[in-house]
Amino acid sequence: MNPTQLMEQSATTSDRQLVRSLVTLAKQKYVLKDNFYLTNNLSYFLFNACEKIPMTYVYPVSSIEIMEKLFKTEVDFSKEAILYIEKYLQRPLKENDYLVLAESVIAANYQLDINRHEQEKFIHLIHCLLTQIAFCVSLPRTHLFTEEPRLMRHIKFLTLRILKGELDFSESNNELYFYVIEHHSREFHSANQIRVFITENFDFDLSNDEISYLALHFRELRRRYGDKNQLQ
Repeated sequence: MNPTQLMEQSATTSDRQLVRSLVTLAKQKYVLKDNFYLTNNLSYFLFNACEKIPMTYVYPVSSIEIMEKLFKTEVDFSKEAILYIEKYLQRPLKENDYLVLAESVIAANYQLDINRHEQEKFIHLIHCLLTQIAFCVSLPRTHLFTEEPRLMRHIKFLTLRILKGELDFSESNNELYFYVIEHHSREFHSANQIRVFITENFDFDLSNDEISYLALHFRELRRRYGDKNQLQ
């Protein structure tokens, strides 16, 4: 084995050690999932960084907002991981490379295929749903991010189901569904608008239970914020 091959082997071993350290950091400090996706995505990012392959993309403001508000754990880990990588490389990375890494960490944590750009579709779909919901409840998205964590968690996992095409085949609570139609017609109409939007744009049908949940959550928002933020 010649000196060049020895250096390459040593560098590869060091890369693997750094990736293992970052996986441990993700698992122990940030409670992220330790899976094949995380190791693979970190290795891919580190390889590109080592080879100085350009990684920075122009992210829409909406995508940055969603990542930093709804995926704060993944973003915080990525910012710290960048510091370790920069120390390892002994040079700084691009200012927004943490977003590239955060996107791949989000993909790993939700088991999305970065080769099919599923993480981009995931974030875009969340943006679409939040835009629709913000319109329906006449509240700014920033308010939903900061004041409605339960709804935001639900939207993330609903989006994941839509992206994966995971239909809900459990028996619906039709009694609740018809109760909502009868007693909260305005909120039901708003929730049903979202159902139509999702069906037309993503070929996915929300269950009656999902519509009931959204309508009741809209009702709660209206109760709390009153006529100042009327539902549409």
